[in-house]
Amino acid sequence: MDREYIYDGTFPGFLTAIFDSYKFKEQPEAIVRKGGTETLFAEKHEVITEIEKSERVWNGIIKNGGEKTGNHIYYAFLSRETGIEIVLYQYISRIFSEKRSIMDDLAAPQVLKVHKLYRKVAFEAHRVTMFLRFEQAADGTYFAPYAPKYDIISLTLKHFKMRFADQRWLIYDTIRDYGYYYDTKKIEQVVITHPEFNFDTGQLHYKAKHPDDEKWQDLWRTYFKKIAISERKNLVLQRNFMPKRFWKYLTEKGSNSLGLRK
Repeated sequence: MDREYIYDGTFPGFLTAIFDSYKFKEQPEAIVRKGGTETLFAEKHEVITEIEKSERVWNGIIKNGGEKTGNHIYYAFLSRETGIEIVLYQYISRIFSEKRSIMDDLAAPQVLKVHKLYRKVAFEAHRVTMFLRFEQAADGTYFAPYAPKYDIISLTLKHFKMRFADQRWLIYDTIRDYGYYYDTKKIEQVVITHPEFNFDTGQLHYKAKHPDDEKWQDLWRTYFKKIAISERKNLVLQRNFMPKRFWKYLTEKGSNSLGLRK
């Protein structure tokens, strides 16, 4: 009977699933997140996430495939594409069996798939670092919501910590409903239990905004208009560089008070 692995959706949980497959000396028919689409008649194996097991698998990936391979695997995992777990399982199995990096073997379907997803996820993370806009909340925290295609929030944290090291900020993924809060010392994952912002537009409710925030937004809009050269406006090129799905979060395109749960 086919055996399906059910894990908690985290990367350590996925790596633990791989550990279990080697422990039981079997190749799972599928590896799916809890709450996802499961095979009706498959025998189930509930994966219990263990950091020690996940670290052993990760260290094996880096040892045999190298750090760049590890990055490709992690980024592809963050795509959350349906069925990516079994593709990554096959990819990692080859690394362990051949004890080398297989990144250049783009003729292999699994390798090509991981390579393409890595590029897409990396590009999305880069876009977010360019287009993210912050509003100042009433308590002084700078708040930035966004709805990325992929689960890339963790890939942007180093950038924003370096850029805004002396400010409190919260970056929130409105699709996956979680974010990271930085208090100028450490970063913690949070969930907003009592939203004081619009999930569609990302804008803070009026009472949740800092009194000076609208003034700074008006100044930015004025600056944006002043430097724009109307004769050189190219909407097609603009959409290519800045997808329309980002526009609703941009100040220049639009006219604990946040209820955090750690």
